[in-house]
Formats: sequence, C-alpha cells, structure tokens
Amino acid sequence: MEKYRTIRKMEKTTYHFVPLEGYERFEATTQMIIAEILRRNLPFEVIDEENNLIAVTCNGKEYVIHEGTISDANSLIAYWISNDKWMTKQFLKRAGISYAQGLLLRKDYTPEMLGPVRFPMVVKPATTDHGIAVSANLQSPEELTTAIATAFDYAPKVIVEEYFPGREYRFLVIDFQVRAIAYREPANVTGDGKHTISQLIDKKNEGRGTDYKHPLLKITFDSEVIRHLNALSLTAQSVPKAGEQVFLRQNSNLSTGGDSIDVTDNMPLFYKDVAVKAARAAGLKIAGVDMIISDMTTVPGPDTYIVVELNAPAMLSMHDFPYRGKNRHVERYVLDSILNAK
Repeated sequence: MEKYRTIRKMEKTTYHFVPLEGYERFEATTQMIIAEILRRNLPFEVIDEENNLIAVTCNGKEYVIHEGTISDANSLIAYWISNDKWMTKQFLKRAGISYAQGLLLRKDYTPEMLGPVRFPMVVKPATTDHGIAVSANLQSPEELTTAIATAFDYAPKVIVEEYFPGREYRFLVIDFQVRAIAYREPANVTGDGKHTISQLIDKKNEGRGTDYKHPLLKITFDSEVIRHLNALSLTAQSVPKAGEQVFLRQNSNLSTGGDSIDVTDNMPLFYKDVAVKAARAAGLKIAGVDMIISDMTTVPGPDTYIVVELNAPAMLSMHDFPYRGKNRHVERYVLDSILNAK
C-alpha cells in the first residue's frame, strides 16, 4: 500500500467556481446549461427547481432537460442500459470492449458463489451511481462480506468483480466525439509536516460543497476512509510529512471528495476511440464513460484498460471547473446535442 503514500511536488489548484447568480440552488451541471441557454438568448422555463428540471424552446420546439444532460438526446433504452452496471457489461462484451469480469449476486446468494473471483476484489451495487457503497481493492473474506452487506443496503443486486489496478478517467462523449477527459484522483490530502490528516481534510474542504451545487464535493470521513487509513497504518490524527500525498479511499468519485484533473490533451487516441465505441455500444449520444487505464504511457491494448461503467447523466462541471486544468466549456456541445435531438 506504499503507493498510496507518495512524496509529490506541491501543485496549485486552478479550481474557481462561482455559482450562477439567481440559479444557485440548481446543481452545478444544470447551472452550466442554464448559463449557455442565457448566452444564446433562448426562452426557457424552470419546471421543478428541486429536481433540476427545465424546458428550453428553440426554433418553435420545446426540449425538456433533467439534471443538465438527461433529455431526448439519449433514448430510453440507452438510458436504462447505462443505469444498470450488469446490463452495461453485456453491451460492452458484445462490442469487444474490455471490462471487469465478475459475478451478479442477489440477497439469497451463498458463499460458494464467490469461488470464481479472486482477491483483490471490488464490490458495488448494480444500480447506484456517485460511488455509493462501492468498496475497492478488498483483500480478505472479512472485508468482502462486510462490503457485500453494505452494498445490499442500497440495491437488490450486487456486483462482485475483479480489481483492475490503474488510474480512473472520465471521458465525456458527445455525439460520438470525445470532448473532455478528467482524471478523477481519489480523495487525498498532502501533508505539510504540521497538521493532522483530519485538519488537512478540513482545510481542503474549504470552498467545496456537500451536494452537486458545487463541482467539487467535500471529503467525507467515513468507514471506507478509516479502512483505507488502517491499511496504511495511519489514523485521522497522523501528521503526514511535507509534500506527502495520502490517499483516503480507493474509488475516485467526486461525490466522495475526489479531485478532477483535466488530461484531455494528453490522452492517447486509442483510449478516446474506446470511449466512443463504448458509448455507441449502448447507443448513448451523451455519455460519461468511466475507464481505468493501467499506465497511460505504455503501448495501449485490450489488456491495458477496462471500461468500468457508462453514465447517461454525465456530470459536466468536472470538465469546466477541474481541480487542476483547462475549462473545456462542454455545455456548448451538450446543448447542441439536445437541441438537435430528433
């Protein structure tokens, strides 16, 4: 686990998000779409603010948009394919795309069913998003049993799959073109030799939100963080060395305090093509494609990556307001796709 405690050069964040005046109560992704609608001077209506539901009119036709990206641009069946992680695997398999091998469990499963999968493992609910109840890099039967029980609290079906080491990236595919790529770095803190991990978390959480009204969310100190720190022989009161980066969990979801780092210009074309192929496999015109790549600098091939999942509700704000990197202005392409939907 030493790779989760590294000495790094201090890098300044480029993160700067200012909520859209008058629309602060919407999620950040919806705020971005509304801002683009206002820039185009198109008439629109807020249908349900709490549910991020709006309607925009263009060339005499009304388009309903939910959470910034859910619209007629994606078909209903494409949405449901992406909403079920196990179903997604079947469509990735059909398209010849690498994915994590695993098992689908229901609550009446028996321990014998876990025989084909070998440690380390990943456990996740089959139908949740935002990294809810996902446990990664499980090393023992005890950890596995606990993780499965937790996942069943959130969904009637649970996936147990092989752990694929590497970095996780989010590819934003719009109309079968990659428009932005973010490396989602798991929640972490960088030591200064003075403050505890708990204090560093509090400092990093400044300017972050507790919900999706902000592009970056606060780091949550939960059982998964405690488990991860225990594996590193650390506690919340440990004081990391100056420049020592300590990762607090395995999964890299922004909902659990991860950082988005723009890598659009550095990603090999091979993986961009895989992302487009994955979106096509499910028929998604607007898709967030999550991919783990073992090493972006090595020669790419079917053994150097897996596609983890597809997301029809694609979070846009990570690409415009990354922790580090360029603003990709992706709302322009998304609104174009929605307004051109037939």
